[in-house]
Amino acid sequence: MLCLCVALEDNFSLTSFMPKPSSLLGFPVLGALSVLLGVLLERAGLRFWFVFVVAVAAVPLWFLRVPQAVRIALVVALLCCPLAWWRSHTSHSADNLEPFLGKTVVLEGDFDGRFLTSASGRVLLRSRKDLAMGAYRISGKLEKPQWYRNPGAFDVGAWLAARDVRYVLRVKSAEALPNSFLNTVRTWVRTGVRTGLQPREAALMTGIALGDADELNGLAVSESESWRDIFAKSGLAHIMALSGQQVTILIVALSWLLRGLLLWRFPALMMLLVAYWAVVGTAPSVSRAVVMGLAVLLVGWLGRGKLEALPALGLSAIFTLLLQPSWVADIGWMLSYLAVLGMIFFVPLLLERLGLQQPDSDQPIWIRVRYWATALIIATVAAQTLTLPLTASGFGMIPVVSPISNVFAEVLVTPLVILSFFAGLLGQFSLPINFVVQFVAFALLEIAKFFAQAPILEWGTIGVLGFVAYYSSMTALYCWLLRWIRPYQMLAVLLAAVLITALAKRSRAEIIYFDVGQGDATLIRLPVGDILIDGGGTPQTDFDIGRRVMIPALRSLGVKNLTVIATHADADHVEGLTPVLQHFAISSLIIGHDKTTGEDAVWDVVMAAARAKNIPVRAVQNGMDWQLGEAKIHFFNPQPNPLPEDNANSVAFSLEYLGKRFLFLGDVPSDIEDTMNPGALDVLKLAHHGSRFSTGETLMRRTQPKAVVVSSGLGNTYGHPSQVVLERVKRYRSQVFRTDLQGAIIYNFSTGQFVTLTAP
Repeated sequence: MLCLCVALEDNFSLTSFMPKPSSLLGFPVLGALSVLLGVLLERAGLRFWFVFVVAVAAVPLWFLRVPQAVRIALVVALLCCPLAWWRSHTSHSADNLEPFLGKTVVLEGDFDGRFLTSASGRVLLRSRKDLAMGAYRISGKLEKPQWYRNPGAFDVGAWLAARDVRYVLRVKSAEALPNSFLNTVRTWVRTGVRTGLQPREAALMTGIALGDADELNGLAVSESESWRDIFAKSGLAHIMALSGQQVTILIVALSWLLRGLLLWRFPALMMLLVAYWAVVGTAPSVSRAVVMGLAVLLVGWLGRGKLEALPALGLSAIFTLLLQPSWVADIGWMLSYLAVLGMIFFVPLLLERLGLQQPDSDQPIWIRVRYWATALIIATVAAQTLTLPLTASGFGMIPVVSPISNVFAEVLVTPLVILSFFAGLLGQFSLPINFVVQFVAFALLEIAKFFAQAPILEWGTIGVLGFVAYYSSMTALYCWLLRWIRPYQMLAVLLAAVLITALAKRSRAEIIYFDVGQGDATLIRLPVGDILIDGGGTPQTDFDIGRRVMIPALRSLGVKNLTVIATHADADHVEGLTPVLQHFAISSLIIGHDKTTGEDAVWDVVMAAARAKNIPVRAVQNGMDWQLGEAKIHFFNPQPNPLPEDNANSVAFSLEYLGKRFLFLGDVPSDIEDTMNPGALDVLKLAHHGSRFSTGETLMRRTQPKAVVVSSGLGNTYGHPSQVVLERVKRYRSQVFRTDLQGAIIYNFSTGQFVTLTAP
C-alpha cells in the first residue's frame, strides 16, 4: 500500500509518508481501531450493552478543547465500535444445509474452481474428475469437512469459515448449465492467461493473475518437494496467489495509462478495480487486496491527489473488517497490515538515518537507480520487521534470503502482472503476449528454485511472551530512529527481551498423540530429548502425510533432534517416517525385527532413508530397558524370534516418568498383550486403533488405566474403535480420548491434564 501511495502521488517524497501526529487523530486510523475493538468484543462473546458503554464514552470527547474537526473524528470513530459489533454479530449466515448433512442433495449454482455457490449456501466440492468453472446442477453427499488437527497444522475449518463455507459436497454427478455472462467472461480471461504456456508456467500465471494457486501447489518439483515448498523456502510464497502486490502493480500501470484524466483517473481506476474483482472472484486474499486498493484510491480522490498512507491503511481496515469480520483472525489479513505498517514506520526513518536523499529528476540516472534500488531493499526488509514473529510462528520457518529473493522476484513479477492483464483481455488471441510471459515466468520459477536451496531458520510456535518481547524490541528500535531514546537504552530493551524469553523457555514434558487419521503417531517430549513413535500413513492414496502433516507439526513444536521408534512395518504407522528421517536430525532409529529387502516396499523406503542419512538403527526386544534421565522405558515386545504377523512383532513398551506410567502397544493382538504385566497405568494407548482383536479383558484388569487414547480416522471403514472395546473400557471407568473426534491429544506432565484440539 505504501508503494501504491507513492506511485499515485504527483510530487512525492518517501519521507512525506512518515506518520504525523495529525494523521493519528484522523478518523480513518481511530475508526479502524474502533472497528477492530468492536469485532474482537463480539468474537469474545461480550453482549451489546458492553459495546454500547464504549460508544457512550465518546460523548464527553465532544467537550474537549480541540478543533471541531478533531472532535467529530473522535466521536464518529468511537461510534464505529457498536457498528462493528453488530456487523460481526450478523455476519454469520443462516445454515440452510444442516438438515441435509450426510444425505444426497442436488444444488445448482456457479462453480469457481473450488466452491459451488448456490441459493442454499456455499460448499466445497470434492470430485473425482476435474470440473471446469461454470454453472452446474450437482448431485452429491453433503459432509462435514475433515482435516488433521495438530499443533502447527493449517486450520482448514477457519479457512473455510472465512469463506462462509460449512460443508463439503462429494460429487456423484454434475450437469453443466448455461453459463452466465460473468462466467463467460471468467472463462475468456482464464483462457487468455493460460494460452500457449507450458503446464507449470500456466499454473504459476493462474495463481498470479487469477488468485488460484491450487494447481501450482499440486505440481511436484521432485519426489520430495512441491512448488509450494519451493516458494515457501525461498520466501516468495505470497507471489503464488493474487495479493496486494499484484493489485498495486496493476493499479500503478493503469494509472500511468490514464494519467491524462488527472483527478478523474481515481474514480476510473476504482471502477476498473471493481470490475477486475468481479472477474477474478472473491477469495479473501483477492478481496483484501482490492478493498485496500479502493481505500487508497478513495483517499487520493478526496484529497485531490494528495495521499497519506496511514489514513488510507486505516480506511482499508474499516472496509475489510466490515466486509468480512472473520478476517480479524486470518493470518493473511494480519500479515498484510503489519507489512504495510512496517514500511510506513521504518522506511522513511531508515533512509534518513542512512543519509539518503531522494534525487531530483535532473540528477544522473545511476544516482536515481541507486537510490530506488536501496529504497526497494529497505522496503522489503521493513515489511518483514513487524511480520517476522507471525510468519515464524504460523509457518514454522524464516527464509533468511527472503529480502534478497523478493528484490529479484519483484523485477519479474511486475511485467508478468501487466502482461497477464492484457492477455486476459485478449482471451484465446493472447499467444503473442504469452510468448513473452513464458520466458519471464520460467525465469521466476528458476529464481524460486535457486533461492529455495538457501538455509532456512526453523522455528517453533511463539508464545504470548515471545510476541511481547519482540514487539517491545521493535518499539525501542523505532524510538531510537526517531531519536527519542539513546542507543544504549535501545540495546538495554533488546537485551532484556532476549533474557526474558531465554529464562522463560523451559523444557516441556508432555506426550502428544497426533491426529493422523487412520494411522498412528505419538511424540514423547522429555527434558533429555524427544521420541517419535511412528509417523502415520495413508495407504492407497498419494497424500504425503509425513511432509504435509508430521513435518509442520514437529517444526511448530520446535523439535530439533529426535529418536524415532518404528513399531512395525504397516504403512499406516511408518509411511510418514521417511520425510521425517530426511528432514530432521535423528539420533537413532529403533525397530523390532527388520524385514528382508523386497518383502515390504514401504519398510524398504524407510530403511533406505535411514541408511542415506547414516542414522544408527537399533533393534529392541522383550525385557530390554532404556534409561532417559529420570524417565525409564521397558520393552515388552517384540519377542526374540519374529512371528508370522507384522502386528505381533510390534514394538510395545511402557514409560515411567514423574510417578506416571504409560503404555504404548503398536498393533499387538490380545494374545501378545496377555503376556504383559506393566502394572497400574495412568494412560493406555489402545492397540491397533481400538480394534476388537486388541485391548482384551486381561490387559484392562491388570492395568486399570485412568485414561485411554485411541488413534483412528473419522468414519474409517474398519469400524475402529470397536464398540466392544469401548464398552470394556467404560466398565473400568477409564476416561476416553479419541483423535478422530478430538484431534491431537496432549498430556502435560506438570499438570497431569489433557488438552485436545477438538474439531467443530
